[in-house]
Amino acid sequence: MSINVYFIRHGIAADAENYPTDAERPLTETGDRKTNKVAQQLKQLGLHFNLILTSPLVRAHQTAKILQENKLSSKVEEFLPLAPDGEINIWLKWLKTWQLQENRE
Repeated sequence: MSINVYFIRHGIAADAENYPTDAERPLTETGDRKTNKVAQQLKQLGLHFNLILTSPLVRAHQTAKILQENKLSSKVEEFLPLAPDGEINIWLKWLKTWQLQENRE
């Protein structure tokens, strides 16, 4: 059985100079609004995700929460390999394991 993987980048983030680290930058009001609009459009397309994985970045968590609030998925999990310095091979191994589990269910 095949799966579809969708990559959704976080919304527009606040300027870096206002936060101690890049990871702490939240969505701006515009980023929040545009992310909600995208989420609504995805829902209109009939999309629903079994799981939303998010990096540990604040803005990524906020984006995932908006997708969840728009009923695109009931499950959101933080996944460290999605961080800017994360290892793609760890993510690929996880994806293969997850796909096998999903196919059994």
